[in-house]
Amino acid sequence: MNAVPAAPNGQGDRGEGAAPSPSRPTSEQRSPGSVAAELVLDAPEGSVLSIGGIDREALRLCLDSVELERHRRRALLVPIVPAPTPEAIVAQILNLLADTAYHLWPVWFTDVSFAGCGNDALGRLAAGAIARNAAEEVAGVQPAWAESAAWLALRGCAPRVSGTLPEIELGQLALAINRAGLVLIADMSLVAPKAANPAAVVHALEWIAGNSRTAVIALFPQLPPNAPPFDRILYGAHQVNAASEVVGSVAAEIAEELWIAPWQGEPHPLSDAERRLAKALRADAELAPLFSFNQFIDTVRGSRPKVDLLWSEGRLVVELDGFASHGNRAAFIYDRHRDYELTLSGYTVLRLANDEVVQDIGKAVEKIRDLVKLCRARIASEG
Repeated sequence: MNAVPAAPNGQGDRGEGAAPSPSRPTSEQRSPGSVAAELVLDAPEGSVLSIGGIDREALRLCLDSVELERHRRRALLVPIVPAPTPEAIVAQILNLLADTAYHLWPVWFTDVSFAGCGNDALGRLAAGAIARNAAEEVAGVQPAWAESAAWLALRGCAPRVSGTLPEIELGQLALAINRAGLVLIADMSLVAPKAANPAAVVHALEWIAGNSRTAVIALFPQLPPNAPPFDRILYGAHQVNAASEVVGSVAAEIAEELWIAPWQGEPHPLSDAERRLAKALRADAELAPLFSFNQFIDTVRGSRPKVDLLWSEGRLVVELDGFASHGNRAAFIYDRHRDYELTLSGYTVLRLANDEVVQDIGKAVEKIRDLVKLCRARIASEG
């Protein structure tokens, strides 16, 4: 097994004498987390790369700290539930990709909007025209699939187009989610210790990488022994040895929190709380012009956290907390340290529980409004 630590020197298996790229910090300047994010986003298309030593939530935080460029890949978490055959595992992943594309609707292929299309004859005609135009613009998109998938989404269905071969459907869904392609993070937490047929998982990951515009990351809590069947995907593996910022019971919460990262500037499509809050704020004449989602802030301590919701002029931050990723001791400490850095930098921080936003959106909006009034009073007094 060619698995080596990515910390402290971050060299991985790239050769001991390799010179660092002049466009990036040297390996000594990069944290294990930044090394992990780089390994994921730069993974070669068509490959399966194994990474151990970092859990999925810590990896999400690392990826979310990356500045998003328009044509940069995104990474999508794919929890793997053990199944007896590769075909069953591929079907799991196709369903998850289709669900993700449905959550992204009405924006597909990164920036193609179907927002003006309704589920009527004219709307379907318009959606078909937009889909065909997208197929001309985005390399690899098949117009027939794009049109059929758009019609399914208009009807409120996940875009699993009947009769499409799995290898075609895999590639088309990946493009719909992000035109630059995807890196699939296959969370292997349940596979190594519990899978009745781990070889089925390995073969499924290899098939997916070979039949789509994706790279696949097999994410292990710790890299497994270099023995069948995992030896097939351990060549060039990396043991990152990055302590998790947010340590959770991943196995117990395997289906609770999915993510796609990095994500900036818009409500996260896989966050029900962010989407509900965005809809409520858009309908509020006072608050709608103020806030933007998923923005970076430079703090006086030199950190650059990404916050869920920001009113820049009023220096007001709103953070939405879910129990699955924030309900443990490490997350509690990490959140308070971020709040400290933001407060030190002159920001007011309001934390709302996801459940509060989902169950009583009116109360959540009024809390935000109260803080806006407080920040405006502070600005007036300072002026």
